[in-house]
Amino acid sequence: MGAGVDGCRGGWIVVHEGRAWLATTFPEVVASLPDDTMIGIDIPIGLLDEHVPGGRVCDREARRLLGPGRGSSVFSAPPRPALTVRSLPEAQAAGFPMTLQSLNILAKVAEVDTAIDPALQQRVHEVHPELAFVALAGGIPLHHSKRRAAGRAERRDLLDRHGIPVPVLPRGAAVDDLLDACAAGWSAGRIERHVAERVPDDGARFDERGLRMEICW
Repeated sequence: MGAGVDGCRGGWIVVHEGRAWLATTFPEVVASLPDDTMIGIDIPIGLLDEHVPGGRVCDREARRLLGPGRGSSVFSAPPRPALTVRSLPEAQAAGFPMTLQSLNILAKVAEVDTAIDPALQQRVHEVHPELAFVALAGGIPLHHSKRRAAGRAERRDLLDRHGIPVPVLPRGAAVDDLLDACAAGWSAGRIERHVAERVPDDGARFDERGLRMEICW
């Protein structure tokens, strides 16, 4: 099984081979894993150079697949020039409208964007846990948000039913971060076995740095 990674309060939570730990930085995430480990990370990789309503093609396609209930969990990836903004008014003034949730992940998007290149992207893939959970549920949309106890129970039950271990929660991460990282690891394993699905499904788009803009699960 591959490794799953999700951003959290303490940095990044990493799940691999039944263990979970925290890494402070994205380079530390990569260094903490064997060189041949496939990594699924819930963060945008491959960015546009200007604002496009709805974000990248993969953002819009993922939203469509999840439907009106869970589609809002897919944030539009910020364009690369927006990574330096620090407030919603600043983003708006610069022509980069975004939500507070998108603003809050800018630092982590920038961290990965600084470190990744097409070679590293051969083993570090953008995933989205909600797409993984829907696949684990047989294509049926989940009923509850992961922020609610019922949603966390729903996701843990899916992982248990598919034999995906949920490790002990490390300090500095929340339960929903842990469950998302487990789903990301499941997606990484499917990528490794060449059975993963992805959007767009008609061929990858590439950004100006040669990074694929796609979401896998």
